[in-house]
Amino acid sequence: MSKLDAWFAREILPLEAVLMQFLSRNWRNRNDIADLRQDIYVRVYEAARKEIPFSAKSFIFSIARNVMVDRVRRERRIPIEAVADLEALD
Repeated sequence: MSKLDAWFAREILPLEAVLMQFLSRNWRNRNDIADLRQDIYVRVYEAARKEIPFSAKSFIFSIARNVMVDRVRRERRIPIEAVADLEALD
């Protein structure tokens, strides 16, 4: 097991219950929560490859907030095709 894998198992995985509680309180669609958790874990792992953070808890919750904000932004985007369809109605 690599140093990064050991850190992830020791510092991040024990926070799963608290992370899931946070996501449940702050995300409307319950069906998305497991996917959000996986996205968060991927971002945590990728970021920790560069440098393992000092505080795993604050790190994971910062990333969780960023993932949720990114999802909201993505949901608010209107595809160009939809805009073209609306213009065709005029």
